[in-house]
Amino acid sequence: MRPAETLLSELGISDPSDIDLRAIAHCVGVEVVSRNLSGCEAQIVGFKNRAVIFVSEDARHTRKRFSTGHELGHWYHHRGISFVCRREDIGRPIDEKSSDAERQADAYAADIILPPFMVAPILKKGSQMTLEVIADIAKRFSASLTAAALRVVKMSEQPIILVAHNLAGKQWQWSSTAAGGLRIRKDLDPRSSPFLALGKNERLQPVKKEPASYWFDRRHVEQFDVKVQSIQTLEGETLSLLSIPDKRLIEIYG
Repeated sequence: MRPAETLLSELGISDPSDIDLRAIAHCVGVEVVSRNLSGCEAQIVGFKNRAVIFVSEDARHTRKRFSTGHELGHWYHHRGISFVCRREDIGRPIDEKSSDAERQADAYAADIILPPFMVAPILKKGSQMTLEVIADIAKRFSASLTAAALRVVKMSEQPIILVAHNLAGKQWQWSSTAAGGLRIRKDLDPRSSPFLALGKNERLQPVKKEPASYWFDRRHVEQFDVKVQSIQTLEGETLSLLSIPDKRLIEIYG
């Protein structure tokens, strides 16, 4: 188990409904306070074995939870250093193995809010992963859809890719191990599901079969199809879950 999971285990927490971050913070010497913050979304100020985490009172509930988990990550990894974390510092879906302090804090937040040992039993082998399934996980763990989707993709044995777009094109992607090294094209095809989902706030689009050429800029890739489901998030991006039905696509292009 990783550090956040170990803490949950030591506290006897084994059900998502019991992940009370304020109570958990109290157990490690940290008080969590919501208040009006200017220029940042969360911060931690500590001395010796005590600290206070301030989170923006204007943030959504799931965002407050992730910000709290993020600051607890700083308390675990970087004790003795005070952090003022801007919105763009928290929850950036890039390599969690990075030595960057903010990414380490993000990884800790994900582990304490969506602990792998609790999520794993939900991911049934052979069941097709969809955004509906992920939305249910997000609800059970009081997490954002994006955070839940990232957790699922990282743990999934299915060849799936999570990708975020805005009108400028791809913002980021995260692939399961089974999806190999496939890279989504940088531009946004106007025929694709994420383009059609823009402007439809939080309306979950149905799973669609689309030509792989909408997604990958490779020669002769149009011979393959992919399955896609998209939704526009509150942040204004579209979040898409892409599954690869034909493993030859990965073998040839991944």
